[in-house]
Amino acid sequence: MILLFTMAISQEIAPEITMERKKLIILSSEGKDKEITEKIYQIASSTATRLNRYNVIDRSQLDRILEEQKLQHSGVVDQEQAIEIGKVTAANQALFIQLHNFGQKGVPTEKQQEKEEEEEPETGLFGWVIKEVVKAGIDKEMEKVERYPNNIHTIIDGEVRLINVETGESDASFSIHADHTGGVKAKSLSEALKQVRSQMYTNLKTLYKLSSEILDVSDDNVTLLLGKNMGVKQGTLFEIITREEKRVVKDREITIPGKSVGLVKVRTMSIDASEGRVLRKWDKIKPGYQAQEITEGVFTVGISGMYGNTPSNLRLRLLGYVNPFNRYSGEVYGDIGAVKDSRNETDFQFGLGFSLNFYIIQTSPFSIGPFISVPFDFHMRTDDEDKGSAHQVLLPVMSPRLGVQSAIMLSPKTDLVIRGEYLLASVNLGNWTYTEEQEAAEDEAKTWNANWDGRGAPEINYSGWILSVGIRSTFFSSFTFE
Repeated sequence: MILLFTMAISQEIAPEITMERKKLIILSSEGKDKEITEKIYQIASSTATRLNRYNVIDRSQLDRILEEQKLQHSGVVDQEQAIEIGKVTAANQALFIQLHNFGQKGVPTEKQQEKEEEEEPETGLFGWVIKEVVKAGIDKEMEKVERYPNNIHTIIDGEVRLINVETGESDASFSIHADHTGGVKAKSLSEALKQVRSQMYTNLKTLYKLSSEILDVSDDNVTLLLGKNMGVKQGTLFEIITREEKRVVKDREITIPGKSVGLVKVRTMSIDASEGRVLRKWDKIKPGYQAQEITEGVFTVGISGMYGNTPSNLRLRLLGYVNPFNRYSGEVYGDIGAVKDSRNETDFQFGLGFSLNFYIIQTSPFSIGPFISVPFDFHMRTDDEDKGSAHQVLLPVMSPRLGVQSAIMLSPKTDLVIRGEYLLASVNLGNWTYTEEQEAAEDEAKTWNANWDGRGAPEINYSGWILSVGIRSTFFSSFTFE
């Protein structure tokens, strides 16, 4: 009985809360590309500062601390020195930047390359050898002269390592890679550094995720601990998780992880608190629950089947959602299917389009509202040319629709989506045509109108209602349930 009683004892663990900024020292290895390394250092420093979750020890502070410690620093060249300097400055972690490759070289544009190939005379083997020798000589003479100064290819490769100063071990690392072609050297480098800045922001945010606590719950609105002082911004996403529990089993203490119960998006912030809206929940959200930041974003995709009877058409649609849980949202999609034309023959259909949605009623388990959809469909069939000479012809059609959509939550990750849409118009974007290469020029092609018999061209005019039923699934990396 005592053993069973001991096993039943459990104690909730208070949520882990990010209350302090990490003290971070940023250092870089020295190499031949000092100028670009310095630029990446500045990007890392400004990005970490802007995130508001790091206290960055800048260069002036570093020099002062080293002087007080009677130490000299002429540039960090390896990880061990980074650890030592991190200990001296009392930093929690050291961010060590190492550049592996940097280069800028002019490359010909497509037009320049085509022109050079056209101007290059055809020669035999002996002529080719002479030509290559002459080329090598010219390249050697002009190795310090940039032949394509207005189309520079810039490449940057490096590694950033987060080092635990106390243990000396690497807590995490990520690569930086930037590749841009175009413009003069300064312009090309600027565009490549924009890529580095974006990668640095995403990774530094992921390396130190925020943990908060639910302070208050009112319907679908929640109050969260943490605000601007720790870098919480409008749109920051949090996964809500029940408290972990500690249990003693056979004199051994174990921790039972919490369960995911919902998803919250921050709307407003003060210095040390924030207000958010519950985007979706699959269990009750209570004060005291853990809130963990989602830095990788939330992705929602869907699949649906559609049917319309004027003309009879069936299609399968794949969708990607933009802000799916906001009052204003959107979709981009691609279709494949079949449709009956005016000759009652089945034509293959494929297409793409977009929708703009507005939810009048929006709760976590249920939402409904109007939308406008604009699909661009392409229909394929053969024309009436003689057998053996018939062409595969194409007809593009745009058919804007107005409708109503409803989403019903089936599980934490899955929704049932039902929509009915009414066709406002059916507009042919041209005639039935086919493309055929010209005999005179192999690389050239021309578009021709399809050939039809006395019945005339088959027509496709969408009208009436279309019904679709499908599912959509939501993904983000920190989902704690299976």
